[in-house]
Amino acid sequence: MTYILVLISVVTLDLITKEMAERFLHSKVYDPLPFLKLSLVYNRGAAFGLLADLPDWIRLPVLILTPIIAFVITYLYSSRDGSTYIAVAMGLIGGGAMGNLYDRIFLGKVRDFVHLHAGDLYWPAFNLADASITVAVLMIILRTLRRDG
Repeated sequence: MTYILVLISVVTLDLITKEMAERFLHSKVYDPLPFLKLSLVYNRGAAFGLLADLPDWIRLPVLILTPIIAFVITYLYSSRDGSTYIAVAMGLIGGGAMGNLYDRIFLGKVRDFVHLHAGDLYWPAFNLADASITVAVLMIILRTLRRDG
């Protein structure tokens, strides 16, 4: 149940923040902090724009099937493990995958709007779905390091 609640929360918050980005950031750039810029961009590829230049007949099946596979794997792993910690981490991954899948299916591209930077060095734009997946991976790495250390 934890997995489903986290997944639904991530998808809901992701879609709300993307809608807000479209409303308030369309053709606008905000710099609320010295290291943070908010600006709407569209990503036709995978993470960091990978695969964006591939033909649609290759790119689209990969970009649509990958989140579906991620959902199935994270759900099964969460169910099998039984740990709340893993259920949260897997829910973050599954929710992030589903949030971006929604954009790909209904818009043909993913809405990104968060840009972190240090001076002129920028991290690729991302959204809440991407951040959820990143947090989950960090959670899993930290848990693994604690167990091994």
